Amino acid sequence: MYIDFSQLLSADYLFDKNPGGDFLLGFPLLIFFFLVLFSKSFLKVKASSDKYFKKSIKKKFGRFVALGIVGLVLTAARFSAVPVISMRFVLYLVFILTLLTLFYTCFQIRKEYKKRLSSVEREKIKREL
Repeated sequence: MYIDFSQLLSADYLFDKNPGGDFLLGFPLLIFFFLVLFSKSFLKVKASSDKYFKKSIKKKFGRFVALGIVGLVLTAARFSAVPVISMRFVLYLVFILTLLTLFYTCFQIRKEYKKRLSSVEREKIKREL
């Protein structure tokens, strides 16, 4: 019951149409994709008191809903040993794509939020003069 990391880059391992063995990473992946699916709800609760943050996260999480659903379906297919859909490569690809999208979206939200705050500061300075 261990993960052999030396096989992660071999084509036979990644493209096995019906991978067998224990799926040790299954439950952490399920939790991850559930968190991805509901990430917008979590951030809306956090942003309830900050209208600028709320505006910055608007319309940014549609791709997370799609990636979360696809990830959940692929993880369930891996648990059920559905041929072709349960290939490790597809699941790893969706996982990495989700992580890259997460980092890109976080930087995009941070950039817009800082831009909004600096705009508010400029307006305050203009009003004082």
